Amino acid sequence: MGRYKLSLAGVGVVLVVAVAADLSLAYASRGGLLAQHQQLSRLIAQDRAQGLPGAKADHLTGELAAVDVSSWWDPTYLFSGQQQSLARIRAEAGQLVTLAVEADRTQAKLVLDGLQRYLTSNVAWLSDPADTAKLATQVGSARTPGALLVRVAPSQQQLAQAKAEGAAAQAKAAASVTLARAPGGLLQQAAQLESIAKADALSPLNVPQLAAALQTALAAGGTGSAESAALGPAITALRAEIGLNNQLVSQSRTVMELVDQAGAEQIPQASSYVAQYQSSQLALTAAQTATELAAVQSTLNSVQAAVQQGLNANPCGHSGIAGKSIYISLSLQEMVFYNSGCAVNATPVTTGRPQLRTPTGTFHIFDKQSPYVFISPWPPGSPFWYPTSPVNYVMEFAQGGYYIHDAPWESSNQFGPGSENLLYSASHGCVHTPESFMAWAYSWTPMGTPVVIGS
Repeated sequence: MGRYKLSLAGVGVVLVVAVAADLSLAYASRGGLLAQHQQLSRLIAQDRAQGLPGAKADHLTGELAAVDVSSWWDPTYLFSGQQQSLARIRAEAGQLVTLAVEADRTQAKLVLDGLQRYLTSNVAWLSDPADTAKLATQVGSARTPGALLVRVAPSQQQLAQAKAEGAAAQAKAAASVTLARAPGGLLQQAAQLESIAKADALSPLNVPQLAAALQTALAAGGTGSAESAALGPAITALRAEIGLNNQLVSQSRTVMELVDQAGAEQIPQASSYVAQYQSSQLALTAAQTATELAAVQSTLNSVQAAVQQGLNANPCGHSGIAGKSIYISLSLQEMVFYNSGCAVNATPVTTGRPQLRTPTGTFHIFDKQSPYVFISPWPPGSPFWYPTSPVNYVMEFAQGGYYIHDAPWESSNQFGPGSENLLYSASHGCVHTPESFMAWAYSWTPMGTPVVIGS
């Protein structure tokens, strides 16, 4: 009996110690979870301050409030999953911020594209066009929604200023087309615009006939006042027609890049977008009048909106690779950046020429350098020789000198489908990337990032 009583006492001591240990562990766990809870609350507040939409921040705050980290005395506390809940909310917060950044980056790109289209179409009316490449680099380096809004604001302001300056310049030009203006100036403008319209396969309207009438009047010794009064508005209308055509050519480039991105990501309806885009290009080639150009503009606007909506609705589920990865489509000449299957960014590229195609397969980034100088391994006289070429950023993905890099000698409108077959732009196996985009790609891509290249 004595030994039995002693044994029970020993068991009691063990139980007391165990309970004390459990309470100590529970209290310590509670303290750690409270710290995580508070830290996560501050993180959500910070994300909200940096531009995370209020509705999404409120959703995260509500989920966080539902995680109880106060019931340390509850015997089921240690097994109730608070740690997992906090980890899940943290991961969701990161994903929501990433998606918000990329949604705002897309909108910023639209603003930049709008600015570029306006500058391209109205460069003759502007005194100092904006440097859109620099603006694109600034937007590409932004890491929060708030930073994107700050960096795209100058683009919006410059677009507004450019439109105001362009409108004022055009109004001034229109006002100068008066009876007092020298008829020779009108004839010179008419000849220039006729030449442009012919090169663009556009209708010259009635400018040739009215210009001929003015020349006849002047040859006969007349002042040509009536003929000048008729020619002035016709010149203005032809200038507007040419400007709209230029705008559509620029917009077509933007839509092509979106369509290629949709194809590279293989989102639903991608093939339909390609067909619609190709149809719009046939219509643009055939369009000769402002009315026909306006119809093309309506189609392009519709396609652009549909593709953008499709990309926004299907950002994830494209890659089975965890973490960051890069996919390159040789047929589409498109490079897409993913983070755990979610598209983060994309750009048209130029890959290897017919005799020196870019290899296909799965590779990894194993070297990064900035800046870098390419020296031709082929001797002068070889069809593959090239002059010494400095670049800003390189990321090597395959042995033998295969890099993703910027190509300052290649203009921004040369990248994309078909560029791999043009000797003045095609690479020697590398992946040429627009200079304004490469700064972002270099900073985003860590060593070891998978690079998947497919046909």
